Amino acid sequence: MTWAIFNDAHLAAIGEILTTGSETLVAVLGGSLLEEAVERTLVERLRNDPKVIEDQFKPDMPLGAIGPQIELLYLLNAIDRPTRDTLKGIARIRNVFAHNLGASFASEDTLKYVGKLAIHKGRTYYPNPRIGGDSKEVVEPIDSNRTLFLVNLKLALLDLMRDRVSHRLHSNEMMSPEEIRAQFQEGQTG
Repeated sequence: MTWAIFNDAHLAAIGEILTTGSETLVAVLGGSLLEEAVERTLVERLRNDPKVIEDQFKPDMPLGAIGPQIELLYLLNAIDRPTRDTLKGIARIRNVFAHNLGASFASEDTLKYVGKLAIHKGRTYYPNPRIGGDSKEVVEPIDSNRTLFLVNLKLALLDLMRDRVSHRLHSNEMMSPEEIRAQFQEGQTG
């Protein structure tokens, strides 16, 4: 399976998502992975001023919730409209599960947002996580709302990773494909 993984905690969360029978665990852990990826992607695009960033990402500040963070990523052209809508759908599904112990992927409250999960449409393969084009990893057939959630989560995380690796750190300046390839070759040899 293709996942955008940042660290051991993400790897552990993905392991739990893949092995649990609990829809609540899938939705809440998946939403948490998305929240971390959205914030990290945004922080890596903003000016490197840790104090200002820390202040703006506090819960009572403008970027303290995932909704405004997603909107800012959209305005920065980090994501397109379908990805924006999917990110918001995933975040809302996560909130339904986090605040309703009886939630399921088939419950009325969740179904309102399942229709927003659409970045899988027209895709046969997962994207290459580093640079343009697709990988050889086939997108799973959608056979349930749970699978729909997971496929769209994986695609969203990969889209966010691709944005991060394609820009110079703490800027909106794009790197050339050669520069992107070079940073991964350096990481493999060093």
